[in-house]
Amino acid sequence: MTAQPYDSWTSHLGDLTFELSAPVSWAAQQRRYLADYLPGHLGDQNLGAFRLVVQPDDARCEEVAWDANRPPVARHLEPVPGVVLTETRTPTGARSYAVAADALEHQTGAYAVRVHGRSIELYLHSTARRPHAHPLRLMREAMLRTYEDHGGVVFHSAGVDIDGHGVMIVGPRSAGKTTLLTCLIRATRGTLLSNDRLILDHQRRLVAVPLPVPVARGTVEAVPELADAVPGLSRPQRPVDTLPTTFGTTQKVEFSAREYATALGTSLAPGSWLRTIIVPRLTDTAEPATIRTLPPAEARRVLSASCFTPRDEFWRQPWLVPRATPDAALRHHAEPLVRNVADTVPCVEIRFGIRNPLSQLEQLLPTLETTLP
Repeated sequence: MTAQPYDSWTSHLGDLTFELSAPVSWAAQQRRYLADYLPGHLGDQNLGAFRLVVQPDDARCEEVAWDANRPPVARHLEPVPGVVLTETRTPTGARSYAVAADALEHQTGAYAVRVHGRSIELYLHSTARRPHAHPLRLMREAMLRTYEDHGGVVFHSAGVDIDGHGVMIVGPRSAGKTTLLTCLIRATRGTLLSNDRLILDHQRRLVAVPLPVPVARGTVEAVPELADAVPGLSRPQRPVDTLPTTFGTTQKVEFSAREYATALGTSLAPGSWLRTIIVPRLTDTAEPATIRTLPPAEARRVLSASCFTPRDEFWRQPWLVPRATPDAALRHHAEPLVRNVADTVPCVEIRFGIRNPLSQLEQLLPTLETTLP
């Protein structure tokens, strides 16, 4: 049997390098998928490189999965809620992983992974849905854990770069981060960092974490640029008019990061310097748009609740890149960073009722420039 020709290329997540290889027949589409999320190299520090080989091969996927389930299984782990992996280890330190249960996407057997140090092999089965998403998921997992081991702190946050000034939008799910993010980009022409996670280091450097941008029906229908972009999205979507209108719904239109940015007439940024923090308080009311500066003690409580180092509410259990730093040490590092940021970075709360036109919120947002040093 003739071996498949492989294509190789380099991608970056922040300061982390990934040397990727995939069959030529697969690589072009994989490159396009990654380009929809990756903004480019940040270049602040050298965090080293990972090697990631993507192999769409049913037989090899089943073989590695069999290895991962062969006794004695080292452990079962749940990296994200509802997804259980089995792990086995070899005397040389290599690890194999297979999906034992998947209540999230119902894709048991869709992929298997073999890891040795910073060398990762991803085996994909033909039954996998959205198979080109799996390499990015592994790259993101490696990014988060590597940055945390080098002093980065992960926040549940959206972010925008406005001419080198980084704005971090922090808050829990359904707080209105994406709606506020959309309005901020439209009002300032800023560039997108991320929709839901940012990494912050001790020098106040914000690093973009590549993620999709789910947008609720109300925001899509209120922003013509987003509504016009929906028919051309790379991922099949439900018709917008069939989505629920309930405030805080999890059923949304999913844009890739670049699709979202492009629709709003902007681009992606790999990082920025933190200058302002916004805390959205959007409600299903007709409350007018207001802005209030938070005192440091209140800002500290908000940031602490949105700090996901050492424990993320979704990526609960590190697996691909075992942590070199214990949780207690990560927490000991994150807590003073949160205090310092709360005490020294302007933090404002924006209240707004979504029953009002979004234009009212957009008219308020340019006044934030007065808080930027």
